[in-house]
Amino acid sequence: DLGAEEGAAAAALSAARPDFGVSAFAFPLSQVTLLDGPFKANMGRTMAYLAFVAPNRMLHTFRLNVGLASAAAPLGGWETPTTELRGHSMGHLLSGLAQAYANTGNAALKAKGDYLVAELAKCQARASAAGFNAGYLSAYPESFFDRLEALQTVWAPYYTLHKIMAGLLDQYLLAGNQQALTVLTAKAGW
Repeated sequence: DLGAEEGAAAAALSAARPDFGVSAFAFPLSQVTLLDGPFKANMGRTMAYLAFVAPNRMLHTFRLNVGLASAAAPLGGWETPTTELRGHSMGHLLSGLAQAYANTGNAALKAKGDYLVAELAKCQARASAAGFNAGYLSAYPESFFDRLEALQTVWAPYYTLHKIMAGLLDQYLLAGNQQALTVLTAKAGW
């Protein structure tokens, strides 16, 4: 019985190594300062990218998915309006903005994150009107999950939703955005 073997191994490990409690704790990103060198140079490039990304282009497929107008030029690559992975970069962006804000206190980063969360909330509020279940928020239709459950080919809908949810959680925890928690909770309820 494989389960019995795993249980015995776990019991032996715990008997051999008693729990001494937590030995490492997270600390605020505001306590991290990079000195000149390759890591600080990489941080500078990341900060420039976060400032460069056009929020309305990132929101384009989210808006179209729920029937909202978008005059923004669509993104390319993995975020094109026909790519099944579209939307995942939003989660990366939300996390990056939140982490960078928590580290630097840069108000422009917070403002961009707040804007994205508020606009995503508008998209989520239109889920039912777009024919989706309440709380749904994505850059692609809910039918991707129907395809997945029918064992039909679809790229990675749960990965994409996970990235968006992780970004919302980072916006809440690291940037103090209360609306991000509301959107995240509704999305989890979906």
